[in-house]
Amino acid sequence: SSRMSASGFSELSLTFGLKNSAGNYLTAETFGFRVNAASKTLKKKQIFTLEEQGGRKFLRTHLNRYLTFKSDGKVQGDADARGEDEAITLVGAGDGKLLIRTERGFYLGGNGEAIDAFTKKAEPDRLWTLQLAIHPQVCLRSVVRKRYVHLSKDALTIDEDIPWGSDAMITIQAYDDGRYSLLADDGRYLSETGALMAKADDSCKFMLEFAPGDMNMVAFRGRNKKYLTGVGAAGGLKATKDPVLPADGGEPGPGRDELFVLEDSQPQFKLKNVKFMKFASVRASVEILCNQPEAKDSEYFQFEINPATKQWSLFTSQRKFWSCLPDGSIQAITERAKRGPNEWFTVGWQGPRLTLTASNGKLVTAKPNGSCYATETVPSEESQFQFEIINRPKLVLRGEQGYVVTLPSGALECNRSIGEVFTMHVSKGFAHITSFNGKYWVVNNDKDHSVTASGTQPYPLMLEFIEHSKLAIKAEVAPGEFYYIQGHQNGGFFATGRTVDASTLWEY
Repeated sequence: SSRMSASGFSELSLTFGLKNSAGNYLTAETFGFRVNAASKTLKKKQIFTLEEQGGRKFLRTHLNRYLTFKSDGKVQGDADARGEDEAITLVGAGDGKLLIRTERGFYLGGNGEAIDAFTKKAEPDRLWTLQLAIHPQVCLRSVVRKRYVHLSKDALTIDEDIPWGSDAMITIQAYDDGRYSLLADDGRYLSETGALMAKADDSCKFMLEFAPGDMNMVAFRGRNKKYLTGVGAAGGLKATKDPVLPADGGEPGPGRDELFVLEDSQPQFKLKNVKFMKFASVRASVEILCNQPEAKDSEYFQFEINPATKQWSLFTSQRKFWSCLPDGSIQAITERAKRGPNEWFTVGWQGPRLTLTASNGKLVTAKPNGSCYATETVPSEESQFQFEIINRPKLVLRGEQGYVVTLPSGALECNRSIGEVFTMHVSKGFAHITSFNGKYWVVNNDKDHSVTASGTQPYPLMLEFIEHSKLAIKAEVAPGEFYYIQGHQNGGFFATGRTVDASTLWEY
């Protein structure tokens, strides 16, 4: 679930895994609601959501139940309501580690099947490292400045009013030791000094800490033990702030200036009319005109899905939505709060092209002067748009088994706890993806259509944006023969999917 921020972008509900000193994740088993710490990987059963009610915190499992702590120290995952036995306090233990204290004052810990909350000593087996389980490609909003972090020349600055273009998409790269790097869209890493580095050294690795009292706000603490904050008018990001003591006592932590909200980075596209080969634009007026030879902010449109109807609304850099007027003309005139039926469109995904059907059932079609009207029912080149996503030059993919990574052999696997950051270049509606080895993804001609990072030439892949933050990747394995890339239970990654389902959808 998510809540809307001031800009109308959705804040992410923070989900995470908890890793103990033995490197095992706390797990809520489906069978008998047992709780253990015997898994080395972060998958569905290892993901928890922190909820808050009346100043108390609770850990919700993937089964929508709560962890409960009995008076004999036993821990179960079967509570369906939040009460005293379910309440916890998170206590910072330094170095980014946490203690989880029950209402009775005991610490949660242990390993394997032996998990309990029956000691008041902060032993090493009571220390937990928190690993974010949200998809790591986000927009970062400063709580105090109410603006977004983006790449501007050689710095990350907090001076973007709305997160527009790929420069506002930040990738939070996780490491095994529980630290994180902030990666700009050009692949450079933020150092605690504010510099952007081609390779991440120790100065680029931060501990993630949560705001006291609001789990949806985070701070980043550098190797120098100081927090990232915005410096100067533009808000250049640097780790310069010391921890502060909260008014009500407790552990020193981040101040308000150091807090950020993680928001969903929603897909933004440029749309080139196939007949006139010009980009749709709001540069000149509120009317959507296909008249621009190049695409900049006013030619980028954010596609926002209604998860129930699977229809899309198109948001502009002027913060208005596309609307279909009674005469069929398409104008960007509607505020977020006023969206109604005429602001929703059905997208037809056609390989490198798409069509938009307006609320009147007609196709959005460009006229020779560039203006767009939803008046036609017969598809034509005038009603087709070559589409390219502009805010995923870096791409992280997660399927139902885990994240996609490249093995040293060039084979791709989709069952990891931490994702690889791929590079994606979209050209003429086709996506070309490269791995850390510098090789392109290709679909091979073997019987399983294996997908490997082994190509020296770009291999054309097609993207279909099907659900909220999930896409399908389609390949033409032989002339006229199309398959979706599919994840298999053992981590296999093959172009064998015939339909869009859980095994062929990838969170991006």
